[in-house]
Amino acid sequence: MDQINFQLVTPEKTVLSKELASLSCPTSLGQITILPHHIPLVANLVPGELHAKTANDDFFVYVAGGFVEIRPNNQVIVLADAAQHHFEIDQKHAEEAKEKAEKAMKEPGAMSEQEYAKVAGVLQQSLVRLNIARRHAHRKQSAENIGSMNE
Repeated sequence: MDQINFQLVTPEKTVLSKELASLSCPTSLGQITILPHHIPLVANLVPGELHAKTANDDFFVYVAGGFVEIRPNNQVIVLADAAQHHFEIDQKHAEEAKEKAEKAMKEPGAMSEQEYAKVAGVLQQSLVRLNIARRHAHRKQSAENIGSMNE
């Protein structure tokens, strides 16, 4: 069975390195799903959920943005600005960031357009992180699964 050789990298670390059956990721053109033998492509990532699927496991990862590059011979690299596995997301922190951004956006004339755009981006990222964490809260990551994420 053909597999995708996948790497998810942030400036700090390699978040996930696996042989995958499929990969779905949020791009500026919409959600795309990558299967073996996908045509070469480079796309901008937007904040959202990346779903990496192996024959036996599913990995749900928040990505803050970046790029996905699909290369020949089933090579896929995601260069993400930031990334967190669903079980690493601190829901309390994300909720606090969401509330702070919402409060700041309600104060008329308190921010420049640039500041408003930045706060709106923080709000969007907080909402995405909360949705991912809540949607997958029932999933338990086993110790051997966590240990083997980068194998």
